Amino acid sequence: MTENKKSPLENPLYTLIIGVLKGFTTSMWRVSGEGSGGVSRAFGEDLWNLMNMRAGLIGEEIDKTNPQAAMKSFEKFLTEVYQSADGINYTVRDEMVDMDVCNCKIHDYTDYLEENDVPRSAGCPYALAAIAMMEDVLGNPYIIDDIKREDLNCKISLKGF
Repeated sequence: MTENKKSPLENPLYTLIIGVLKGFTTSMWRVSGEGSGGVSRAFGEDLWNLMNMRAGLIGEEIDKTNPQAAMKSFEKFLTEVYQSADGINYTVRDEMVDMDVCNCKIHDYTDYLEENDVPRSAGCPYALAAIAMMEDVLGNPYIIDDIKREDLNCKISLKGF
C-alpha cells in the first residue's frame, strides 16, 4: 500500500507562513533593494541558530570541526529533520561551497520572489543558512555567488572572501 503524501500547500498554516514570508521579503526588497542584504544575512544567521537549537533539543550535535562535517550535518537537518528537500549534494573546496538541492520543497517561495523581481539570493533559506554555517565554522565571510533553479532542483554556489 502506497502512502499518499499531501502537498505542503494543503496545510493552511504552511500556506499562511509562506505567504507572510513572501510578503515580508518582497516588501523589504521594494523598500531597501540591495540595502536589504543585512536583513537577509540576519535571516540566515537566525535559521542557522535555530538549526543548532533544534539539534540540542533532539539530542543531536552539529559537527563544526570542519566545513565538510558541518555541511554533512546541515544536509541531514534539512533533509531528515526539516524534510525540506529530498537530498543535498555538496562540494566544499578552498573558499567555495557548491550545493545541489534535490526536490526543494519550498521552491514556490523563491519562485515567487523571482517572479516579483526579487533575486532568489534575498530569501533562499538554504543559501542564507549555509553562509551563516560557513562563517560560524571558519570565521570568514561568505557571499552567494550564484543560485540557479532547474525544475524542482536548485544549484547554489557560495564564495568566501
